[in-house]
Amino acid sequence: MILTESVTSLIAKIQDNPRLRLGVLLIIGIIWLYGLLILRDESRLAASQYQTVAKKVARLQAEANQSEWAARVEPVRALQLELESRMWHEGTIGLAQATFQDWLNQAVQQSNLVRAVVSVAAQEDNTQDKNTAVKTPPAPNPDIWKVSAKIGFDFTPKGLYALIGRLEDHDKQIIIESLVVRSLPLPRADMVLVAYFQKPSGPEKAIGANNGNTTAVRP
Repeated sequence: MILTESVTSLIAKIQDNPRLRLGVLLIIGIIWLYGLLILRDESRLAASQYQTVAKKVARLQAEANQSEWAARVEPVRALQLELESRMWHEGTIGLAQATFQDWLNQAVQQSNLVRAVVSVAAQEDNTQDKNTAVKTPPAPNPDIWKVSAKIGFDFTPKGLYALIGRLEDHDKQIIIESLVVRSLPLPRADMVLVAYFQKPSGPEKAIGANNGNTTAVRP
């Protein structure tokens, strides 16, 4: 009972005192900004760890070609299989781009993001189209397609956390390359995501990817 009266009294003071109300809003804003900084640091750390593991696999594969490192072939293959199990797979770069965009459209809808726009661009080998919606650096491996996506939406903490949760829970790896939140004129968030697709090993019919697909997703 005493606790309820104290809470009621505190709420009344906040409502009657503009300075106190402004101070409370400022504290909430600082906590919210701190949370965004933590998410950004975690996404950069995950991307760095992925690149480190990929370089390690490439180095071990080169060492396995030498006779004195024959005993290490099986560990290298096990690590490669583990990495490949988390990679996406499609027959062509065009299908890779379409698959990633379809999944992102569903994730955006399930996260109830408002005024969401999804732009997807695929990268093959060391080429880059200047007209793509999302500029991407050269792929780290010629056997991999790098597909980048830019998602813009009206920012709410609930919507952002819901989308990040779906990215983390997916059985295939999706890397958050950047996250930018603007407060003016309206709270708006922009994310750049990356998915790596394993190229098929056998012969295939080449199908080129579009320069960039953009879709507006309605929740």
